[in-house]
Amino acid sequence: MIPSKDIFAQIESTVVDNTFVRLTLSKNRVKNSTLKKVIFKLAIIKKALHFSTTFRHKTKDVTKNFSIENGLKEISRLMQEQFFIYNLFTIKEDVSVEVLKDGKEKIRRTKPTFKKLPTRSHDKQKKRLISGTNYLTALGVLDAKGNILKDKGDKYKQINKFVEIIDGLIRQHSVLQNSKSVDVVDMGAGKGYLTFALYDYLVNTQKKTATIKGVEIRPDLIKKCNDIAKEVGFMQLTFEEGFISDFDLAKTDVLIALHACDTATDDAIFKGIQAGAELIICAPCCHKQIRKQITTSNNLQPILDYGILKERQAEMITDTIRALLLESAGYKTKVFEFISTEHTGKNVMIVGQKYNRTVDPAIYLQKIATLKNEFGIAYHYLEKRFAELEM
Repeated sequence: MIPSKDIFAQIESTVVDNTFVRLTLSKNRVKNSTLKKVIFKLAIIKKALHFSTTFRHKTKDVTKNFSIENGLKEISRLMQEQFFIYNLFTIKEDVSVEVLKDGKEKIRRTKPTFKKLPTRSHDKQKKRLISGTNYLTALGVLDAKGNILKDKGDKYKQINKFVEIIDGLIRQHSVLQNSKSVDVVDMGAGKGYLTFALYDYLVNTQKKTATIKGVEIRPDLIKKCNDIAKEVGFMQLTFEEGFISDFDLAKTDVLIALHACDTATDDAIFKGIQAGAELIICAPCCHKQIRKQITTSNNLQPILDYGILKERQAEMITDTIRALLLESAGYKTKVFEFISTEHTGKNVMIVGQKYNRTVDPAIYLQKIATLKNEFGIAYHYLEKRFAELEM
């Protein structure tokens, strides 16, 4: 069954005269096909007009872009081979076509659903949640003209991804979203890349009054970061010397610890809970404490016979117990990939969001006990720190 040449010609002409809005093809002729509908729209991609096409399957959508020439060929093919119904939307009229069993076409023309053309722009600038560049220049990420330095591309992506995650977490947390001020402590701030970006986001994008303290053990980095903070006018951003384990932390809203080594991550989580933090955000680094204890497994011994697999198993067990302990303390906990391993191997992030709920700690402690028993683990360091909360 070949569709009317007049209908196809009209589709082609509406693209040419810039009245085309959308074309949908539906009612698949192929029995048991998962493809339910195809939607064609126009979009400017790399300064040229294309068809942006969505192939809507039963359980997923697949998007493909076609040049105008190839898109028209695809439309013709799909009309002839796969679909019975075509709906063309233009700013002049809507055209509905149904191919009947005898090959005839039932055509209906109505007033236009859309009176204005949609935006054709596809090459949208990604919204940046950080606005300043002077501090990134001072930190050696950008050059004087605001261009990314040759070896800092991954770092720049990591900074933006981190702030994007923070933005989402704050928007999900009514207390922080509605608060006009926020106190943050960054444990193990290092060179301060993410600490500066967070200050920029909170103050310049969220328009909050923010006080951020970076904690670091290296005096040279502390001095450098404090000097840059003064230079760029980040007056409520300061850096102090100290170890996470013994740093005296007052009440704070957000506790961050990215790539704190081994049990330093546990110290940071513990400090955050003690300080009543609304958000605790950690990206763990190395998992030696648990790995040393894992020698046998009741049911998964073959995994432990291979060094790299044993190491990864230790990472999963360590971070699972951390997540469960956060849950037992009343935090809704997420564990997810922070950024692609293409940019950093230390890419797991644990986030605890404090919210009003009643929990039974025994449920989570039993899960931890089962895990420990499976792998012959005597204790998790964070468990010992939790014991201090009960004293």
